[in-house]
Amino acid sequence: MNTTIATAGLLLLATLVTTPGLAQTETDSVSFERGGAACVVAKKLGNSLAIEWATGEPSVSHAIDKAKLALNKQGYEYVFPQANSPTKHGWMIIIKTRYRTYTGRERISYGCGFDPLSIEAAEQRALSNLRSYSWGWKPNLGYEVIEKSQY
Repeated sequence: MNTTIATAGLLLLATLVTTPGLAQTETDSVSFERGGAACVVAKKLGNSLAIEWATGEPSVSHAIDKAKLALNKQGYEYVFPQANSPTKHGWMIIIKTRYRTYTGRERISYGCGFDPLSIEAAEQRALSNLRSYSWGWKPNLGYEVIEKSQY
């Protein structure tokens, strides 16, 4: 008897999972194909000197390595990954700000944002990224978008 109930339960579960409309499928939600995107920043004494990015790579580590190599070829020695995304396709935005610190020193900072669904969300991530790496920056100091793309 218990075997019959267990078999019936498995049959019902298999029917629910394979019946369209009863179980969630990949087409019901956003499908995230694995890949990689990253931005890497060259820095010296806390100031950002240059930025490179790579999108549509096989993995995040490939994207980081590609962006680092591009900066190293330009002669930058101290390069640091700043943001990344494990999705093969999405939106990317890179922002830049130039401002003076409270001590009067000019500072350049970058923010990188990636989002699989929208450019607006990518921009919010870029702003958050900028704030996390540049504590002296405030929204009233402004920023410029230097790259905006879908990959």
